[in-house]
Amino acid sequence: MSDVSLLDRAVDIAAGVNLARIPAAPLKRAGHIVADTIGVSCAGARQPEMVRLAGIERDRREAGAGPRYDATVFGGAAVRMDPERAAFLNATAGCFVELDEGMRPTGHPGMQVVIPAVAVAEAEKAHGQSLLRGVIAGYEVTARLFTAYRLTYPAHPHGHFGAIGGAVAVALILGRDPLEAARIAATSPILSIWDACFEGATARNTWMGSAAELAIRASKLAEAGFTGSPTSLESSFGKLAGTLVDPDALTAPLNYTGLGLTRNYFKIHSACALSHAAVDAVAQLPPLAAERIERVEVETVGNNMKLAHQAAPNALSARFSLPYVVAAALLRRALDADGFRFEPDTAKLAARVEVRVAEDLEAQWPNASPARIIVRTSDGQTCSAQVDNPHGHYHDPLTEDEVRQKFRSLVGHEAMAQAWWSRLTNLFHVPDCSRLFHGVDDHAN
Repeated sequence: MSDVSLLDRAVDIAAGVNLARIPAAPLKRAGHIVADTIGVSCAGARQPEMVRLAGIERDRREAGAGPRYDATVFGGAAVRMDPERAAFLNATAGCFVELDEGMRPTGHPGMQVVIPAVAVAEAEKAHGQSLLRGVIAGYEVTARLFTAYRLTYPAHPHGHFGAIGGAVAVALILGRDPLEAARIAATSPILSIWDACFEGATARNTWMGSAAELAIRASKLAEAGFTGSPTSLESSFGKLAGTLVDPDALTAPLNYTGLGLTRNYFKIHSACALSHAAVDAVAQLPPLAAERIERVEVETVGNNMKLAHQAAPNALSARFSLPYVVAAALLRRALDADGFRFEPDTAKLAARVEVRVAEDLEAQWPNASPARIIVRTSDGQTCSAQVDNPHGHYHDPLTEDEVRQKFRSLVGHEAMAQAWWSRLTNLFHVPDCSRLFHGVDDHAN
């Protein structure tokens, strides 16, 4: 075993990122990831469960329980809490609507890195450049981990690698040792399982929240003298819950034009990312009346077969059912944050959707996650369409206007969205992050 663990080497490389060496395009993308993540959290905060949970926390605050409150909890109630709790609530909210950005293979760094970093930067009145550097370094660590390890099904990608990247981001903002924070986060992994998604168990949304909370707590534990294992990650995700397939991804020098965040995707459909190519393929088909559709065949890659089940009668399970999502797309159902619902007529059509692996598509994974839709009608007609990567993937990226419009719709308040977008996408020039979410009439940075 090397004297220096793979985790330590990955963190040391990423933590050395120099903002001055990052080209304009990746810097802009980092700002878009920050803004998109905050917007998704805002949309999730409107869900009934999150409204009730925020209310419980607000009541605790008003009763005088807990520490001082210095980070924003997103949502209409304008609640403020200590960074750890704010991060838990905001990242949990961000998991509700399945619109958070991600990367292949396969995870969602932004929600687990950006949310704790923003909470700490806000509470510490950090400069926006400190927040930006922390996010980029934390994202880089997480992206390298997702590239290096393949999780063993049914292990789910939330709650472990993202917590480590978040811990690195927080430590850098606080001026503390990112190696020890990363070790502590890696020693306390959150083991998440796909079953909860398929069943519709909304407690799974807290995986993100727990990761964000751990990202902040890791620096606190390090300050108190706790230590973490530099090699536990290699055992837990290299032997128990996964396999190390690309160790070079952890030790390669920084590529400033090809940082991990440049290979992300932004989601425009409120469903599991593995279904998005199929949704886009359906959009290429002519409109078809449901009563004419006799059978729908979805051809895709093996990685997506975990979504081949029929949905349980709830929105979360439906978002993780490829037959249901395809049926909803065929019926032109809304697949946005506030429009996705479980509906019996959609489920009825989903029962006629078959999913299988196609060898020619399988050969393209993970550089592409293609889907081919074949619809056969009762009058003998057949129509088909194929999409290799959904719109929003870095091979078919959203325009800046599309990212901005998504952010505005998610925030749900035009003036607030305009003010926040200006700050979050220009962090390089924000001297005090405690003002990121100030009132809509305060446009000063």
